[in-house]
Amino acid sequence: MTLGPWLATAEERLAEAGIESGRLEAQVLAGHILGVDRTWVLAHPEATLPEARAGALLARRIRREPLAYILGYREFYGRRFLVSPAVLIPRQETETLVEAAIALGSTPMAVLDLGTGSGILAVTLKLERPAWDVTALDVSLTALMVAQQNAEALGADVRFCLSDAFAALGERTFDLIVTNPPYIGVGEPLMPEVGQFEPSLALFAGPTGFSFYERLAAEGLRKLNGGGRMMMEVGHTQAADVANLFVEQGWVHFDTVADLSGTPRVVVVGR
Repeated sequence: MTLGPWLATAEERLAEAGIESGRLEAQVLAGHILGVDRTWVLAHPEATLPEARAGALLARRIRREPLAYILGYREFYGRRFLVSPAVLIPRQETETLVEAAIALGSTPMAVLDLGTGSGILAVTLKLERPAWDVTALDVSLTALMVAQQNAEALGADVRFCLSDAFAALGERTFDLIVTNPPYIGVGEPLMPEVGQFEPSLALFAGPTGFSFYERLAAEGLRKLNGGGRMMMEVGHTQAADVANLFVEQGWVHFDTVADLSGTPRVVVVGR
């Protein structure tokens, strides 16, 4: 099949499946199959597309499998990160957490990425602040394997450790802890791409979505050096409640940072 008719058919079928950006995604899939960019795809409607492979990938997307898992990567902070169903798909709002962290300056410090997933925070912070000593933890071995691949591919010297929260750290303490923890309540309605395909361990945190924050508030203070900070991504309605939770546990709330849409997205606490 030639590219032009396939794109038209793919766009129509994606729209029927409830995918709003069907035209764009059809072009991205075609480019992925042919190993070219979207500009080339648009300029060559007469090109031949391998019909069997194109149909198989299109069928996966129609079943609402996330495009990032089909492609095997997602861009984050200007870099390409490998992703798989073992890890959450990087999202633009998490770049707010990166910006808040690197705003601390370039002074050498010990940094912990708690629940690293694909490694986007640990790897990005190490590349943006080479003097920082970065450790990344996750309770999932398969997630750590993806994070390690990303660190190696992008040349980031990050230390990885299998750990349930702080359990494997011993007496180590840090100047900065960053985390994008699970913060969705069990039973909350989700897009099929999220609820059916992304790892539940990285999504859900008890009935209210606060159970991991409660654990961080109870255990995290002893892992911070004097003057240290913890920066946490939060759900779009959670910032004030998360800040209050930490204050009640003896923390100081230093700041809440909004993402590009103006949504309070990162809560900063410390000693």
